[in-house]
Parts: sequence; C-alpha cells; structure tokens
Amino acid sequence: MSVGSASANRLGSSVPRLYQSKVQPLKRRLFSQNQTTSEPQRPRKRIFTRMPLTTPDATRTLTATHMNEDLTSDSDIVIAEPHLHHYGSTLEHEEMHDLIPADYNNQAPIGRGRIALRLPDHLPEGPRAPSRSPSPEIRRPGQRRLVIVRKWVTPPNCFRLYREYYRKPSIIPDLKADLTSFTSSHLLQLLPPPTLEKALGPFPNYSTFIHARWLWTTEGAGNSDAANRALLKTVYKDKEFVSADVMTKSFKRLKKAVENYQSDPFYKSDGWKESSVAISVPLGKPRPGGQPEFPPAAEFAVPGLRHRSIVDVVHRVIRTDPNVRDFHLHPFRQYVQNQDGKPPSRVIDDIYSSDAMMDEYEKLQRSPREPGCIFERVIFALQFWSDATLLANFGSAKLWPIYMYFGNQPKWARSRSDKHACHDIAYIPSLPAAFQDFVVGQRGFPADSKLETHCRRELFHSVWKLLLDKKFIRAYKHGILILFPDGVIRRVYLRIITYSADYPEKVIIATIRNLGICLCPRCLIFRHQIRKLGTKADTKLRSLQRRVDNEARRSLVTKSRIFIYERRQNVVSTWVEATLRQESLVPTINAFSLCLGRFGFNFFLMLCVDILHEFELGVWKAILQHLIRILHAVGESTTVEMDRRFRQVSAFGRETIRRISYNVSELKQLAARDFEDILQCALPVFEGLFPEELDADIQRLLFVLADWHSLAKLRMHTEGTLDMLSLRTKTLGQELRYFEQHVANKVETFETPREARSRVRRGFRKGSANAAQAQARGGSSLPDTAIGSRKAKGYTLDTYKVHALGDYVSQIRLFGTLDVTSTQLGEARHRQKKRQYERTNKRNFESQIATQTGVVENMRLIDQQVALAKGRPLTCGPEPKARSQEDEDSIIGPLDTRYHIASKGEGVCLSKLLHQTKDDCAFKHFRFQLLDHILARLRGRPYSWDDLLFNKSDYTDVDLHKDHIYSHGASRFNYTSYDIRRCQDTIKPALRISPSGVFKSGYSARCTVMLASDEDDGKSQHQFWYARVLGIFHCEVRSHSSPQANYKRMDILWVRWLGVDPDRRGGTKHKRLDRVGYVPDSCKPGAFGFIDPADVIRGCHLIPTFHEGTRDDLLSGASSAFDVDGEDYQYYSVMRFVDRDMAMRYRGGGVGHVNQYGPQEDIDHGSGTPDLAAAIRPLDADEPLDSDQDNSDSESGMGSDMEEDAVSSDDGRDDSESEVSESDDDLELDAD
Repeated sequence: MSVGSASANRLGSSVPRLYQSKVQPLKRRLFSQNQTTSEPQRPRKRIFTRMPLTTPDATRTLTATHMNEDLTSDSDIVIAEPHLHHYGSTLEHEEMHDLIPADYNNQAPIGRGRIALRLPDHLPEGPRAPSRSPSPEIRRPGQRRLVIVRKWVTPPNCFRLYREYYRKPSIIPDLKADLTSFTSSHLLQLLPPPTLEKALGPFPNYSTFIHARWLWTTEGAGNSDAANRALLKTVYKDKEFVSADVMTKSFKRLKKAVENYQSDPFYKSDGWKESSVAISVPLGKPRPGGQPEFPPAAEFAVPGLRHRSIVDVVHRVIRTDPNVRDFHLHPFRQYVQNQDGKPPSRVIDDIYSSDAMMDEYEKLQRSPREPGCIFERVIFALQFWSDATLLANFGSAKLWPIYMYFGNQPKWARSRSDKHACHDIAYIPSLPAAFQDFVVGQRGFPADSKLETHCRRELFHSVWKLLLDKKFIRAYKHGILILFPDGVIRRVYLRIITYSADYPEKVIIATIRNLGICLCPRCLIFRHQIRKLGTKADTKLRSLQRRVDNEARRSLVTKSRIFIYERRQNVVSTWVEATLRQESLVPTINAFSLCLGRFGFNFFLMLCVDILHEFELGVWKAILQHLIRILHAVGESTTVEMDRRFRQVSAFGRETIRRISYNVSELKQLAARDFEDILQCALPVFEGLFPEELDADIQRLLFVLADWHSLAKLRMHTEGTLDMLSLRTKTLGQELRYFEQHVANKVETFETPREARSRVRRGFRKGSANAAQAQARGGSSLPDTAIGSRKAKGYTLDTYKVHALGDYVSQIRLFGTLDVTSTQLGEARHRQKKRQYERTNKRNFESQIATQTGVVENMRLIDQQVALAKGRPLTCGPEPKARSQEDEDSIIGPLDTRYHIASKGEGVCLSKLLHQTKDDCAFKHFRFQLLDHILARLRGRPYSWDDLLFNKSDYTDVDLHKDHIYSHGASRFNYTSYDIRRCQDTIKPALRISPSGVFKSGYSARCTVMLASDEDDGKSQHQFWYARVLGIFHCEVRSHSSPQANYKRMDILWVRWLGVDPDRRGGTKHKRLDRVGYVPDSCKPGAFGFIDPADVIRGCHLIPTFHEGTRDDLLSGASSAFDVDGEDYQYYSVMRFVDRDMAMRYRGGGVGHVNQYGPQEDIDHGSGTPDLAAAIRPLDADEPLDSDQDNSDSESGMGSDMEEDAVSSDDGRDDSESEVSESDDDLELDAD
C-alpha cells in the first residue's frame, strides 16, 4: 500500500468494509445484481456472439498503407445478435463447477445474459465512380458571361461519403476503378523503356550505381545499424552486384556528374543557382564626428543566396515523380449523408477539399481561356514553409531554408519522408559580418539594432522578389503547358495557398511589427482585446477587422519609405511611427504584394495558424510552466512527486505516448511532441498535488485543454466537429480567464530555479565580456547569490498565441485540417538538413547542402530509369528504419482481418501449468472457465465471461489436442479510425506463460483492451468494457462427439476485468476522466475470464489514479496478476485523449466509426448540429431511429456546455461582450 495515500488509509484493509464501500458499486455496475430475492438466482451473463455480415460490396479498397490494394471481405466482419436480458444474483461461497445444477445435461444455457456487442469492421473505401449523368444544371453569373455549371457527384460509399466536383474530373486518383489509368505503367506508353546502359546515366556499371545510391541517399550511411543493414540488403545481396566493378577512386567526379545530370531531354532545368541579393540601406542623418556628407541610402549586396526556380521544380516533379499519379488535380467538396433526413454535413480533411482551393479552381474555370487554348486547366496548390534552424548542438552554424510542398498531393504522402514530397527552393543568407563595415564606411558610425532589423526584413523580401520572377508570374497568370504521366497535356496554373511559419517569421512575411499594438498577422485586433477569446465581441472583431493588402496599406508604406530614404528619417522616427504605428506596419515593401497584388492576391490570408508553436509550445507550455511554479510555491516535495508520477506513466502505441524518463519539472530540452504527451497524461498526475481550493479548478482546466487539443488536431472534420470546436474554444477562453484571475493569483509565484539560472545566463551574455569570461572559467554553475534572487513571475493572457486559438475554426474551413498547414512538416525536414550538414566540411556548407539535395533527387531519377529498364515497379526508395520499428511496431498480418496472432506459439501443458500455479488465485478457476468458453464456441452458442454455461460433465466433450495451449507474446488488433484509415494496435500480455512457469512479461503498459458494452442502466450507461490481457493463447480443439472432424484452431484472450466507478462520472459535462478499478475475486466468477480476440475494439491507455494509492485485498491470495509488488492501484483513469481516434470514440461523430453504436456521451446537440453518432452509424432497413435514446444523454452534450456558459458568471468565468475600446496598449508588455 502506497505511503501517504489518504484514500487508501481511509479504506483500510478490511475486505467486507471495502466491498461495501467501493467494490460493491463496481460489482453492481458490472453485473447489475438484484439481492432482493430470497432464492439464489443465476448471475446475469455477458454473452458474446458472432454472425456473418453480408456486405453490399464484396471488394473494398484498402488505403491505410497509401497503396490501392483490392481486399475481399468475408465472414470475418460480424454483427451482434440481439438477446434477451436477465438479472440475477451471485452465489458468494460455492465452487464454480457447483453452480451447475445436477440434472443439467446438454440443455440450453441457463439464463439469457446480456451480449457484448461485436461491432462490424468496415474497411476503408475510396470514392465510387461518378454517375454518367451530371446533376441538373445550375446557372451562376460569371464575371463576363453566363456560365452553365454542371456538378458531378460520386455515389456514397459505405461510410456515406460522397464528393461534389465543380466539373467532370478527368481523373480521380483514389478511385479504384480508374487507378490503372494513372499509374507508373503509363510512363512506358510515352517513351520506350530505356536500355540499362542509358538508364544508368553517368554511372559506368550497375554495381557502382547501387553502391553510390546507398552511399549518397541512405541516412547515416556508415554510422548506423539501419544503414549497414540497408548496405547488406540493397548492395551486397543484390545478385548482379560485382565488387570488382565498383570504381571508388572516381566517386568525386562521378558525384559532380550526377549533380549535373539531366534526365529529361525535352526540358532542361537550370537547377541550383548562387546569386547576390541587393538591399537598400538607409543611412539617416549625419552625426558629429561622422562623415560630413553621404547619400540618403546605399545599396549593399548580400552574397551566398542558393536558390532554384519554382517553375522548374514544378516541371521536374510532374514529368519525373511517380507520386504525381496520386495528385488531385480537381478539388472537390466532400459530404457525409445523414440518415435522419437532415442536410448532408460537409467533410474537410485535406487542402483539395477545402474552400481555399475550391474558390481558386472555380475562379479559374469561370475566367476566359488563353487564346486558342483547348487544354484542360488545373491548379497546382503551392504550400511554403520557412524557418531558420541551428545545424549543430554546438556552434553558430544555421540554415534558413524555404521548403515547398504541393497541396494536390494527399497529406498522408506529404508527411512521409519516403515519398520525398518536400522540395527545397532557397537557402536565405544572413546579413554578413561585413555589413557593419559597409555602414561605417558609408556614414562613419555603425548601424543600431533597429536598422539591422529593418535590413533583415529587406533581405527576406528581396529574396522572395527574386523567387517570384517573370517565369513564375507568367505561370500564375497564363499557366504553363505540361505533359502529365497519363499522356494528357494540361495547362497548369500556380497558386500560393498557404505559408507556414512561427510567429517571428510570420511578422517578417506580413511586414508588421513584432508584438506591436496590432500583433496579429491576420487581423487588426489590439493587444488588450486578446483576453476576450471565445466571446461574441472577439468573433466580431476578427471578422470586421481583417488585414487586407489594399492601396491604403501600400500608400502608408510608400509614405514611410519617403521619410526614410529621401528625408533621412530614422526607421523608428516620430514621422514613421505616426504613419505606421496604428496598424503595426513596417517600412518594407512586401514582395508578395509587389509581385502578385495586381492579381488580387491577399498575402495576409496565406499566413495560416500553427498549433505546434501556438498551442503545444505556446499556450499549453505557458500554463505548464506556471503550474510548476505553483508547485514550487506549495512545496519542493510536490515537484518531486510530480516527476515520479510522470515517470510511472506507461507508454502507449507506436510512439503515441512515449515513456517519460526525464524530470518534467525541469522542462529541459523538450520538443513539441513531449509537451503533447505531458498534456495527454496530466490529469491523473496533477490530481491531488495542489491545495484543495485549487485542485478542482486546475483539473477542470486540464480537461478543457486536452479536450480542445484533441478536437482541434482531428485529421478529418465535419460541420458537427467544427461546431464542437467553436464551443470548446468559448469554454477554453472562459477557463483561461478564470485561471488567470482566480487561480494563478491565489498563490504568489516566483521563477523556478531553472528559469532563474536561464535569466542569469542571459544577463551574463548581454553583460561585459569580462563577466562572460568569468562565467566560462567558473564552469556551467552560477553563483548562488545570482540564482537565489528569484523574481516574481505571473501568468498573462496577453499573447498572440492565445489570440490565434480563435482563428482555428475558420482556418480549418479555409485550408483543411491543421496537419495540412502545421510547421511540423518543416521541422521534420530540418532533420535532413542537419544530417546533410554533418557530411560537409563545415565551410561554405550552404552550397554543399544544396549540392547534396540535387544529387539525392537525381539519384532517385536514375533509380526510376533503372527500374524501368529492368522491368521493376517504380518505388520512391523507402529509407531504412530502426530495428525497434521494424521488428516490434511494424504492421504485421493482413489489415482486412480483425486481429492477427502468430501461427506458432510456445506449447504449454494445461495440467502441468495448473499444478505449477496451484497457489496462484488467478488460476483457481482457469480450467473450468477455459473449457466452458471453448465449448460455447465449438457449439456455436453465445459465450459468457461472467458465468458458466455448461455442466461439469459437458466439459468431457472438449477434445483439447495433447492437453496443450499455445502461448503468444503479442496480438495485433486492426480497426478503422474515425478518419477512415486502417490502424493497428499491438497488445502484449501482462504475464509470460511458458512451460517453466508464469512470470511478469514487462509489457504491462500495452496489455489493456476495450470492448463494446451492452449496458442499459439509463444514465449510468458507459460505452465500453475494459480488461487487462494476462495471456494470449491458441489451442487446437474439436468435439469428442465428432471424432472424425479435424482439430480447429481457436484464439483466446485471458483477461482480468475492470469495472467503471459509478460514483465518479466522467465526460465533457463533468470535465474529468472516467475511472475504473479491478473487480475483486470475491465477486465470483467475475474477476477473470476468457474472450474471443475478435470482440476487441482496440487497445486503450490507463494511468493509475496516483493520489488514491494502492491496495492488496482485491485478490484473495498471492498472485502473479497483481500490478505492482503484490498490490493493485485503487483506480485507473481511462485516457480518452490518448489519441484522436480514442477521443472520437467517446465524443461520437467519427465518419469512420460507422460501427459506433448508439448515442455517445459527449455528442453535441443544439445549434443546428445533427446527432452525428446516430446520423453516421450504418443504416438498417428494419431499424427505426430511436429518438428517445438520442435525447437520453442531452445533459452531456452541447446543451450542457451552453448551460455552463450561462451560469459561468457565478464562479468568475466572465463572458463579457461589451464594446471594445480602441485605445492603444502599452508597448512594454512581456514578449510572447
């Protein structure tokens, strides 16, 4: 029993008292007991059943692995058979086999128990072919003429999804019927396959080529085990490899030849260039002691810009990249049908199904054609990322790259490094050290920090003026004709849709002041208005005060530049401030406005939100830092306890939740994914650490943050989920204001020791050189006197990152889900640049990195030509993975089945096992439960996990081959996620059962599963049952009554059951997690049981409720089934926010969850939002919509949120909608 647990000490060790206080409600929850009858009755049984499901389409298209593969669904897809319900009581002191009446002989099962629903397993399916006839004509007024618009609509698929195209699409890449018309095989129709000698290009022979391919394209070549395995597999084991042919002495010249390789004889790309960028430096007025006379401005050339043409990259990708076959050239609007007669709901999942690309496409189709052009017109959606990054852990080497992606490519491919979807466009140089020498030489005194900042902005936009050259402008306005791999010539128009960057770079792109009065790059809201996040006034301001690139803005910039460049005013002079300060503008001509403004391009719209920097590294990080400050104020021991709890949180999934092995309180070198993991696990960890008057408020805030985060990061949104997100944003704003006013200010907080040390280091760096040298001589430690004086530190809402959260709903509608625009893609690309930097000589590394990038791209082209010459399918050259990913977490087995267990296991004699475990109470009824489960499935009857269905004499009918069961170390469960992706969870048993005995497996973190519930207790209804998997077995069985029959393999899971605590309701209404606990073995026979693996939905994540402590009386004796050292945690928190799919299973409304039954607890009603769980679940011709059931949970939906908003003023959560003042804010506020 854990020390210091008030709850555990209060409960004590008395089993009867504990049974009455907590376990009895759990037992009542699980078994629905009725103890009012005097005659003992049979326990209420949970019966699992299986029936074949006849699906309308036998063939489905599996898209989980980004490949189109035909799969045939059969009887593995099942539905649940309804059964009558029966209630009974439990006999407390009889042996299990004595529960069977003496006169029971091969009769029907005693009683009828509740079933555990086996949900149908629908495989992912692409769109269906459009109907041959278009929809009725819709006339829309064009700009110059009347255009007749004929919409083309695809029939709904099994998920009720359908698409609406503006015009008949010439190709739908994910339509299985048309996949053969847009595959790499069509490259063979354009040109005959090259000979191997020609395909090898500059390489003298095949052996030299494959060796160079490994050397130049494999990550960590020569330095990692994965790269060495790739060398063995792709080079040495190649049957055509001849070591004597490898010409290692000429590799330097060979690399230069590959860099200049041109694969396309019809289009010569200019490739990488090196240029100088000229900027105009304002010199200001003369000073005493300086030059007496000098010009108002001088031109300074910044060398070292590496760049290439955007149009050339587009040509190269379309003509040579096999991934172009997956590009969506025709955007569409996607809808999901509602079964209750309500209008269809819009579905948004990628940029080519968003409003931004649809609007651009419709504008293009309505515009006049180029004179004499008969070719199809399509849009290529360009997405840009840029961010400066340090290339090494030590030193100042940095790179400022500009990356480009194509929005036409599915986001699943854009996020995969082996698809090579990212294209480097330029590496922006920094102001050289000679810049100050240039300024001093011109005017006699150096430039101050304000002038340097201005020149950096000028440099950035000068680079973009060079990139947006005449060739790009021509492609933007008139399009370019390109031959596509399907043999069709199309006119391609380039459109910049999004530009992703962190806030410091956003203000440079938007040419606004960093943290100015109007600090947002998308609107003109003032800083003091930020705290009204989620209110109607805030929403109105965002809509009415959007930034627009109009003539008025341009004239202000032009006027300010006249003051600076002609009248010699300082860049921050009074005249300039009076002109630009009101809208926080800066005196720099925006390159996007200059080059594209004439076409109506508003560059402010392309600056999209970024959840990585704005929430995970912004709002949430700031709250976490302040919570740690409060814990330091409460007592140093609380931070130690917090760190201990975080380290005990188990990992989950394929890096979904990673093991936390560091001290969270130090917040040392954490990435965004670490802060995301901390948020998802924070609720049970922080519970009970704060003073009682603060704990409930902090728990509520943490729940709201995790709920908002899981909803905002959905990869497929519907109108319903966006309405939910809008309401959650309102609730989040209320909670943040309440936290700032009533929680953060209740405790006087100071800097943490780490924050104090960081501040002192910054002071040393900004101080004199002598102080910095003294610190260096003293090592990394700082004087105690400096660290001891910790400054007071509070929490504030006045940051841009808080303000940005209010734009997420509108941005998702405009650009697609947040993973489309997240800077995470750019941050991931930085890793490749850092690896390339390691291969340079650290001098002039920008040029060497550009060379490596060009060599890798050309090597892929040569590899494709070699594949064509050898008749192999084209691939994108997957990169080697680490062994842990390959061996343990790689997807194994067919994805069209419910689960996969290995064909062979470790044989264990059942009799010997039971003899070895005779003192283990977990195995007390093992044989009877196992035989009863096997017999039920052999006879095709529904089985029960909480009761025996057969007489003891019936068990002799079970022929268990050699009296052996076969133990397995893992089982993989397949499921279709909410966003229609095929996913897999790996479950490993908590016990390792072998011929030598039973041992802890060490995989207790990955052994919990969830099953569909069939509860009908009204308001106490919970959607799922939970169980810890103790063992994974298969056995070979047959019936003795059919001795001629072959043995049949039967897969079985041995589990320990957990029950939901009815005294603590979880969910959105209560703003807390559900809580479960182990069923005690005194509740015979419900503590352990056997289930069919096909009944498992997926794995789930449980975290101990640490503050409740542990106990050792749930099992009647010594057992290997205890969690830790002969004890179990009192309760576990069910982590509904562990991933997006899990959150949608509790929230309801997932498009891919067509198997999700009934109304969900958190489904939102009201505001015109349809009941998504009822609307999207499968249609049944004989099943009416149960409106009563839909209304039963209205308390926990949108109505409850709105009710809480109405009464929020009582506890300080203001929802002020007063008129907003137009006065300016103080510019001295803390930086974001």
